[in-house]
Parts: sequence; structure tokens; C-alpha cells
Amino acid sequence: MKEDRHAIEVEDLVVAYGDKVVLDRVSFSVRPGEIFVILGGSGSGKTTLLRTLVGLMRPRSGRIAIHGQNLTAMSDEQQMEIRRKIGMCFQGAALLGSLSVADNVALPLREHTRLEESTIDIMTRIKLELVGLGGAGELLPSELSGGMRKRAGIARAMAMDPEIIFYDEPSAGLDPIVAAGIDELIRNLRSTFSLTSVVVTHEMESVRLIADRVCMLHRGRVAGIGTLAELEGSDDPYIRDFLTRRPAESDADETEWARSLTAVD
Repeated sequence: MKEDRHAIEVEDLVVAYGDKVVLDRVSFSVRPGEIFVILGGSGSGKTTLLRTLVGLMRPRSGRIAIHGQNLTAMSDEQQMEIRRKIGMCFQGAALLGSLSVADNVALPLREHTRLEESTIDIMTRIKLELVGLGGAGELLPSELSGGMRKRAGIARAMAMDPEIIFYDEPSAGLDPIVAAGIDELIRNLRSTFSLTSVVVTHEMESVRLIADRVCMLHRGRVAGIGTLAELEGSDDPYIRDFLTRRPAESDADETEWARSLTAVD
């Protein structure tokens, strides 16, 4: 069987809310087993792109292929089969407060498989051990620190043994030491399971630690794609200003653009 050249292919993707185009002809590909970072400022379209990649939104036009299968041409039922091979780690972990950590991690297995409960319990314990939460299964989310909630969210995203995992701002709101631990976990999971990882973030320290390649978004378009070193050598003024933390020459324009998308991105 021929190995897939790309885990994810995005071609000329256009996403809009009514008349407002949020993503404008976005194209890129993600290689199997790489950590691909989507980077950009507020209102750049990062969140919308992530929602569209996992099938939570339908694009106006363009194509998204997961391991060669055209997600955008599928029915909701067909997309569900693809989603079972995808893990999603939400920014706030999105744990159900009324369930224990173990039950949160086990939820996808109970919803989408017919495994015996004893098997689910074993798989849940394995996933919690994997993220360093082996003794936290009986706790409620409210009893966890911010970093532990992030780890629990990753464990749940790993519950179905996905081929691809998406992370939405995995280190946001964490202190530098805890954030570095999450970054290391992302790298270790990739190495251990040959996971393809797509990470949406604006945390430059994380990008430097985990990224194989970076896709920089600006105003809904791809400003540049490459290794971080390649982007740091770019002549594009936005990329240069973003990576060096310099104010934009026209702050008013950037602020107005971000404000126009606040309600939708």
C-alpha cells in the first residue's frame, strides 16, 4: 500500500460568515508525523481554520483532504467516520464538570465504540498515565490545576488512538514551566505514536520548541509557510514584525480588522 504523501491537504479554502470572508483561498499541506503550527494574530482566521479542518464548519469553497479523502465533499455521516481518526484538544480543555477526569477521557470510547466497560477502563488508565495523570482519574475537573486540565484534555483527545490530533492554544494561560511541560508532551506523543499534529497558537516560545513547520496567517490569507528559520528570514513586513514583536506600521488598520472579526473568529 502506498504511503500517503500528505496527512492533510488544503486547497483554495474560502470560509465566510455571511458576506464577511474570514479565510480567503488558503492552501497548505501537512506531512504525516509532523508538528505543523498555525500562527497568527487576533482575527487572522486561526480558530475558523481549525473549526473547518475538523469538520465543525463547512467552507464556501475549496478542498480539505484527510489522508487523501475529500472531507468537503462528504456528508455529515461520512465525515463522522473521518473524525473518529482525529483527536481534538480544545483551548479550555472543555471537560464536563459533572464527570470525573476518568469519565471525561472515557466518554469518546463509550459514545463511539462497543467495547466492554472493563476494556474502556484499562484504555482510560493508559491514556491518563500517558499524560502524567495516572492518579487523578477520580478527581473532578474543578479539582485540577490549569496544566492538569490541559493534560486531561489531551488524554481525552487521545482516547480513540487518533492518527491526527489538533490542539487549540494548548499552552495559553499557563506559566512558562507548565507550558513547557505541555510542549514537551506534544513532542513526546508525536515521537511515540508518529502522530500528525496541528497546533494553533500565538505563543512564540512554544513555536520554537515544537514546530517542524509554521503556517503564518494574516487577514485570512497565508502570509508564509516554512520552518521558523525560513520565516524569520522572510521579507514580508507582517511576518517580520510578528516574529520580532514590533508594532505594525498601521496599528489602526490592524485593530479595525481584528475588531471586525471578533464576533466570528
